Amino acid sequence: MAKKAAATMLDLHINFSGAEPLHRQLYTVVKHAILGGRLRPGARLPSTRLLAKDLRVSRTTVLSAFDQLTAEGYLEGKMGSATRVSAYVPGDLAQQARRTPGRTSRANATVSQRSRLPQTVDLSYFRTSPRPLRPGQPDLSLFPLDLWSRLAAKHWRRANRDPEHSDSLGYRPLRQAICDYVLRLRSVRCDPDQVLIVCGAQQALYLCAHTLLDPGEPVWMEDPGYPRARAAFLGAQLSVIPVPVDAEGLVVSAGRKLEPSPKLIFVTPSFQCPLGSMMSLARRFELLELARSSDAWILEDDYFCEYRYGGDPVASLRSIDQDDRVIYIGNFSKSVAPSLRIGYLILPPALVDSFQRARAMMSRQPPGVEQAILAEFIREGHLERFVRTTLRTYHERREVLVDAIETHAAGMLETSPDGTGMYLVAWLNPGVSDHSVARAAAIRGADAIPLSTFCARPLRRKGLVLGYSSYEVGRIRLAVRQLAAVLSTPRFRV
Repeated sequence: MAKKAAATMLDLHINFSGAEPLHRQLYTVVKHAILGGRLRPGARLPSTRLLAKDLRVSRTTVLSAFDQLTAEGYLEGKMGSATRVSAYVPGDLAQQARRTPGRTSRANATVSQRSRLPQTVDLSYFRTSPRPLRPGQPDLSLFPLDLWSRLAAKHWRRANRDPEHSDSLGYRPLRQAICDYVLRLRSVRCDPDQVLIVCGAQQALYLCAHTLLDPGEPVWMEDPGYPRARAAFLGAQLSVIPVPVDAEGLVVSAGRKLEPSPKLIFVTPSFQCPLGSMMSLARRFELLELARSSDAWILEDDYFCEYRYGGDPVASLRSIDQDDRVIYIGNFSKSVAPSLRIGYLILPPALVDSFQRARAMMSRQPPGVEQAILAEFIREGHLERFVRTTLRTYHERREVLVDAIETHAAGMLETSPDGTGMYLVAWLNPGVSDHSVARAAAIRGADAIPLSTFCARPLRRKGLVLGYSSYEVGRIRLAVRQLAAVLSTPRFRV
């Protein structure tokens, strides 16, 4: 049994068998007695001799505890005079301590309007741990971890000797590697001084929203479109104009009717998020002309550019921009690993200084060693080899998902034909709620994101966004059977 002692005069308890030193225990219980209101401001404490005797500890133990409490301002007293609870401790602390647990204080609730995530953007489906068929996850079991570990060890040994880590645009060898990479893959020509390294695409969106536009200015956005982009724009108090999309991408003519003079246009032309269609060449030139005539910036998110099945990746919108209107966002969350949190912006030269200053107010740059590792990983061709490996695997898994839907969910789900990316859209029968289906499927163990989550305006026909890239074929088939079992219930029959 643990041996304990109690100071009867103050109702203080210490444990002689505990791991914590006795003077720290005494310090803690006296402090809690003060903060809890049992020892009021100005209250006189027993002498250290009397308290030591009462607790059956040495006077040195009591002196050490009292010295610490005095140093922190909880106790006050002079040599030869009584020790008292400090008068500077608020007298209503006891009342504050009795507040209902979990109640939000006024201090926690007082935040700026700009910092409150708009309730019109539902990100709840993106916050839980993924299960099949959650979209957008790369398969890390295919990643060359041994190679990455060797590169990590190499660059950690030289971390403090590399002057390139001081550049606020980011690690210059990585910026050069990105320039070479996007030229080969996306036909984008740029200089390393146009590349800004960021902590993922979301930071890029945040920087663009706060640097390019003032509150209230209009930004076009695809509808359906990327929810986190909408959240970034609304969080910056911009006026988000949802522009419909069709098989050729953003419908520029519809956008002109909604807002003829946008200041920013956010698009995903190579793989429309989430429908998967590719913007036609005619629509691309129409969009570039609109940007020129309205003096607008185009923000091109090229998030799935590497993953196109049955052909080479299509050229980027920026590669045909002759007027320096396009800001290009790329990141390595899909092609390497989400936890790497490294992305980049390719900026028109006129914007570099402004973005560099805005970035400096937010942070210096992403972790330097990870940038150095990634630079060599790209420069030595490892990234492109890894993409080719995953491309074959993901293509196979996509075919398995489509086949499983046709086998088990025919007449209940209709798949989209696009052969790109890490997920696809499966359309529900008219009148079926995608949110209701997603909730019911989650109970059975299959994850799906309702297509409505990507929309600012109601859809006439709902659908599910289903991922396949990070799941083995057996798990994909099982998840589809679970989803089909949900859809076959009387609740969802049409």
